[in-house]
Amino acid sequence: MSRTRRKRVSLSLRLQPYEGDPMAEVVDYLNSLPKDEVNRKVADILVAALLPYARYKCGNYTQEQLRFACWEAQDSLNKHGSNMRLALGVEQPQFVLPNQVMPQSGVMVNANAPANNGKTTLLENTLQEAEHKGRPTSMVQGKASSQDLDSIFGDG
Repeated sequence: MSRTRRKRVSLSLRLQPYEGDPMAEVVDYLNSLPKDEVNRKVADILVAALLPYARYKCGNYTQEQLRFACWEAQDSLNKHGSNMRLALGVEQPQFVLPNQVMPQSGVMVNANAPANNGKTTLLENTLQEAEHKGRPTSMVQGKASSQDLDSIFGDG
């Protein structure tokens, strides 16, 4: 019986944050763990946070496959957050802050900020940039298109 060998891919990463930075705290924590545990934790969080982007970027997935990848990533990150809270004894956060209101557009805005027609500043700036660069945008019911997301995350 012959086994086919799968090709390995490699990522080399060197992090050297300055003392006092949040990343330095994470690096110190990771350095305190056994190497196999570090590799597992980093791999799990990278897949949960970035797999949908990786699949989108490669262009080999349908919109339906990307939707499921996003849902799975969100579920994984939600579970991670819940497990972390339970392990550290932290209560469930309140999702609507006292100074936040939900207008009819369905987009959360700061009640103390000037009105902006229900668009967040980031999304509004992204849409303006897309128009300036001649990129099509498909903003529908307060949701950005994949092109808009590319612009937001620097992929465009």
